[in-house]
Amino acid sequence: GNGDSLNKSKYHDWSRWLTISSHCDWPGLYCEDGRVTTSLYLESNGLVGPIPSEIGHLQQLEILSLDRNKFSGPIPSEIGNLQQLTNLGLRYNKFLGPIPSEIGHLQQLTSLDLDINELSGPTPSEIGHLQQLKSLGLSNNKFSGPIPSEILHLQQLENLSLSFNRFSGPIPSEIGHLQQLTYLGLRHNKFSGPIPSEIGHLQQLQDLDLSINTLSGPIPSEIGHLQQLHYLFLEHNELSGPIPSEIGHLQQLDDLELNRNKFSGPIPSEIGHLQQLQDLDLSINTLSGPIPSEIGNLQHLGHLDLSSNKFSGPIPSDIGNLQQLEYLDLSSNKFSGPIPSEIGNLQQLEYLYLNDNELSGPIPSEIGHLQQLMTLEFQNNIGLTGTVPVEVGQLESIEHANPFYNTSLSP
Repeated sequence: GNGDSLNKSKYHDWSRWLTISSHCDWPGLYCEDGRVTTSLYLESNGLVGPIPSEIGHLQQLEILSLDRNKFSGPIPSEIGNLQQLTNLGLRYNKFLGPIPSEIGHLQQLTSLDLDINELSGPTPSEIGHLQQLKSLGLSNNKFSGPIPSEILHLQQLENLSLSFNRFSGPIPSEIGHLQQLTYLGLRHNKFSGPIPSEIGHLQQLQDLDLSINTLSGPIPSEIGHLQQLHYLFLEHNELSGPIPSEIGHLQQLDDLELNRNKFSGPIPSEIGHLQQLQDLDLSINTLSGPIPSEIGNLQHLGHLDLSSNKFSGPIPSDIGNLQQLEYLDLSSNKFSGPIPSEIGNLQQLEYLYLNDNELSGPIPSEIGHLQQLMTLEFQNNIGLTGTVPVEVGQLESIEHANPFYNTSLSP
């Protein structure tokens, strides 16, 4: 209402108003009978400069939300005086330096959100005192060093976000103690070593993101215990070994990203159990063998990328069952035999990459049924014969067809 516009126009420099004698005249605070209420919401107010140390006077605050401003400088140590705080939100600012150790005084805290700042240094061990904490957001900062062991003792944690930092060292096996976790985000750090098998203890987990690190070794078979998992992101690591068949137990899975690793061996046929799967990316590995026909069970699949592996054998006709498929990339493998005419059933298909394989026979005219098709690549398949079906030329949506690089294909 009017109060909001008043705040935005007059209070960009809040160091002035913190010196007003009556707290009841401060914007963002609400008084009843001269007593300040327990919440201070100043999100998206364009506030700048450091948080003044006078913040420590507001000792009755339970919720302090300063998200999406332009605060800079360090988080003042006086924040530790706010011992009634349950929620502290400082995300989307420009805070610098370390988290003050006084944060450990906030024993009532259930949510600490420091995402998207320029905080750095190791995280203080005093964070381990916050035994009520359910959500800890440290992502998109410049934190470094190992995951502090104290965090691994916060038994109530449901949400742990450390993504986009400079954390390093192994993922500690004690991560398995955080049995309430629903979200674990370690994306884009410098973690190395194996995925600990104890990850299988996190039976509430819905979202596991370990991508863009230098993790190595196999996917532990215990991953199959995470029956609530919707998102599994392991891409861009140095993981190796087979895709464990236990992955078929993850029946809630929406998105499986294993691309850019060193996985080998076949796609397990159990992949067909993942009936909810919408995205499957296994590209840029050394996987081999045929595509299992069970892939046709994935009725919700919209995105399938198997490119840049060593897959061989025919493209199974079962692929025609994937009625929701918009993106299909089988390029840079050793697929052989004909292009199945059933590909014409994929009415939602926009992108089709079959280039750089060993496919042979004529290009099926059914490809002309793909009314949504925008990009079509089949070059570098030495055995494809005949002409590109005239139907393909009639597709109004086609932007980028590149079928003419087959040696035996006459335009």
